[in-house]
Amino acid sequence: MELFDDKLIQHTIKAIQSPYQFNMYEKNPFTINAVISNATFSPNSTFHIHSLDVFNCGDYTTINNPNNVYMVTSDVLTMRGGKYKATLEYCNYLIVEWKTEKVLIGKDALGRPVYEEQQVKVGEIPCILRYKDMTYTTNDSINLTKPIYQIIVRDTDASRKNFKLNENPYGDVTIYDTTYRIIDVDYSKKGIINIRLEKR
Repeated sequence: MELFDDKLIQHTIKAIQSPYQFNMYEKNPFTINAVISNATFSPNSTFHIHSLDVFNCGDYTTINNPNNVYMVTSDVLTMRGGKYKATLEYCNYLIVEWKTEKVLIGKDALGRPVYEEQQVKVGEIPCILRYKDMTYTTNDSINLTKPIYQIIVRDTDASRKNFKLNENPYGDVTIYDTTYRIIDVDYSKKGIINIRLEKR
């Protein structure tokens, strides 16, 4: 009988692992071999990932369907039980990245090119969108409730550049036909950025 130790766990993972591509919306995606298992029931769809390869909080991959993107939201510091293990949460929202470019739309009567400025989609940022009600107690006899959205994105140089208070190049964020502004950007957890949005 084999002992249930790190060596047996690693041998088992090698026998059943599959390749998963991570960070596919970025310039430097990578592939690791991993086993993805069901997590406990929760309000958000979650999985557990087990791998002998290194990955980090904030990395994301697809599961079962190219449109089902999941992000690592727990810390991955060292091997536990002979493997790296973390929680994957479903990215239920995509922030579309736009850029203004001059696009050739034809030629004039003299054969000269005619350009027009258009908004061109240059990428998508997968994120986890959460809704919260914040209650404020006042000196009056009523409490005020404000809807607050929280967006969790991967911490990259581009994200740090793009998601700043009062400097967001994406402007306001529209969620379900409602406009929100960024009221807080939290970099405290390594690998992800928490962004809070408030209704305009």
